[in-house]
Amino acid sequence: MIASERPRGHRWNSWHWDLPLAALAGMVAIILLRANQPLFLGINRLSMWTGDLFWADVTILGDTLIALTLCLPLVRRWPELVWTGLLAGLLAALFVHGLKHPIHLDRPALVLPHEQFHVIGRTRYDLAFPSGHTTTAFAFVGVIILNLPIDWRHRLAVPLLALAGLVGLSRIVVGAHWPLDVLGGAAGGWLAAVFGTLWARRWRWGGTPVGRSWLTLALVGCALTTLLYYKTGYPQADAWRRILALLCLGVAAYEFWMERSSRSRAEADRR
Repeated sequence: MIASERPRGHRWNSWHWDLPLAALAGMVAIILLRANQPLFLGINRLSMWTGDLFWADVTILGDTLIALTLCLPLVRRWPELVWTGLLAGLLAALFVHGLKHPIHLDRPALVLPHEQFHVIGRTRYDLAFPSGHTTTAFAFVGVIILNLPIDWRHRLAVPLLALAGLVGLSRIVVGAHWPLDVLGGAAGGWLAAVFGTLWARRWRWGGTPVGRSWLTLALVGCALTTLLYYKTGYPQADAWRRILALLCLGVAAYEFWMERSSRSRAEADRR
């Protein structure tokens, strides 16, 4: 599954740079047109047509613990991909927390009267820029896209980017973030995927047998926490959270059982 191609020389790599540049251009346009609040209010009304449950279910996909849980079914077969995702996630977290306080942009709930917009889940009053959920979504989707073989990349890039974009859109619909936050998160998440991929090619610990075992244990812990204890701030999505965790644990258990069975058959054949 991991792509084998490498950048050639200093040629422009559109897969690396086009998306963050497009997000940056969108941010500049919003600032120049003073469209941040009007766009927020327009997009926030989408829940009127769909209901709250859909957007609550979508938005938790950008939660870091949920994203780690979704990595569990991949870790036995593609540990290098999961390792790359974890390194990208670390860079994404540094990006988000490194910008929150210096930029110090207030959340919509601190700027707009509450009757002007709709909030799904818990009302957020902490710092806004960039959107952490959007950063996480684009980091993990970016890792998958950038590490796919080129033919699969062209097939899956659009639906995967649409999913990450939907997570970003949901942050506006639930009333937690401005459009600027979402575009900033998309740019930062994608760059985290780019540099996480480059980092993983140099530090391959996650692909070793020891690394894969530790990654599996850590992700099983994430999935169990997601299933039993975790509160996302969106009680409407609790059933979906538990379903995701159970599915990931079930697929991981099946993969482990198949791997053990294959080893047992191989050992029996050698005898």
